[in-house]
This record gives sequence, structure tokens and C-alpha cells, in this order.
Amino acid sequence: MNVGIILHFSIMKEVIMKKLLFWMVLIVGTVALLGSCAKKDEDAAAASTSATSTTASGSITVGSQTLSGVYVSTCNASAFAAAAGSSIFPSDVKSGKTVMVVTSDTTFSDEMFMFTDATCSTPSTTIKNGRDNVTVGVASGSYYLVAYGTSYFKVTAHTAVAQDNLTAALITNISDIDLTTLGTEFSSTGSSSAYKNVWSVTSTTYQQGEELDNGTQPTAMDSMVMTKE
Repeated sequence: MNVGIILHFSIMKEVIMKKLLFWMVLIVGTVALLGSCAKKDEDAAAASTSATSTTASGSITVGSQTLSGVYVSTCNASAFAAAAGSSIFPSDVKSGKTVMVVTSDTTFSDEMFMFTDATCSTPSTTIKNGRDNVTVGVASGSYYLVAYGTSYFKVTAHTAVAQDNLTAALITNISDIDLTTLGTEFSSTGSSSAYKNVWSVTSTTYQQGEELDNGTQPTAMDSMVMTKE
């Protein structure tokens, strides 16, 4: 099991319980297939997939690299299944993905998609955390120091189990939580929290540290590697 992923999950749970802030992490949803397998070669070449419905826009410069578009991790069964039944991880979760979407030159969406099967096919839960006022600082080794705020928290329950588990997990912090209609996204505004983190960016990949809002600067990677779509 990837220790970094489990640490990332532990941090999300700790921040939710300690700070009573419900718009945490990582973050992830529906899989949409674009294009047709039966078309001619040029159509097949143009076909693409997207792991999220969030619209990408703008770009963020990180050192000599540029973040833009959508970055998606591989499907992870072991870590997500191990977290099932705790905090914001419904008991029917057997796999999941993390996604990062650049939504403007100073904002991004940190997303987590959880599924009821081991192959990331049937959705259980989608969580999206909006981050704004992104500033990229100096390099720290091969990583870059970053800071940002929060703009929204969105959650969707796709199963009755997720509906019950998420409502129970979030009701203390979100008194108006409403997941009664399966597949309908519930949205809440962000807080005034300021986060510090570290990013590792290449021409095709993105990875982040353990997003903290207590003034401490993370120094190591803590998430799965996400690859640009």
C-alpha cells in the first residue's frame, strides 16, 4: 500500500475534525468517454477521455513548467479500499482516483473520485475542493512552495450507502448538507483558510504535498502522481 496516499487520507481526516472545515482535499467523480471506436482513423485520433466534468482554463507557471488542463492519477484500489468506512470515505468504496484541474491562472480544483468496484468504473462519491489566489514561490530542492485559499466544497453521493455515510460524516460541520437526491451535487462556499503546500511539476505530471492550514510549510510529496490528460 502506498504510505504517502494513506498519510494524505489521514491529514484530510485530521483537518476536517480539528478545524471543523469541511472543504478538504483531495479529491474525485464521473468518467466520460469522448469519441467513437468505430469511426475512421482521424476521428479515432481525435477522441479523448476526461475524468472530470470540471472545465479547464488558464495556466499556472511553476518554475520552468506550466500547469494547464487536467491531471489524473491511476486507479488505486488498495488505499481507497483500506480507507472505506472512515471519515469521508463511504463503506462501499473499493477504489478511487485523484484529479487536479487548472481552472484559471490563479485557481484550481482538487478532486477525488471514489468507486464501488476495484476498477474505478461505478461511482460512489465525488468530492471537489476549489482553491483560489494561488501564488507560486521559490524552489525548495526539486519542489516549489505554493500558497492558496479556498473557494468552494462540492460533494456528490451516487449510492445510498454514500448518501448515508457522507451525511453522517459532514452534518456536524455542514448543517444544511443535502444529499437526498442521488447524483445531485451539493455545493458550499469555501472558508478563509490559507494553505501552504509544495508541488512537483514536469511537462506531463503533477504531484502535491500534504496541504496544511496551520502555517507549517510541507516539505515532501504526499499524493499520487497525476498525469496530464
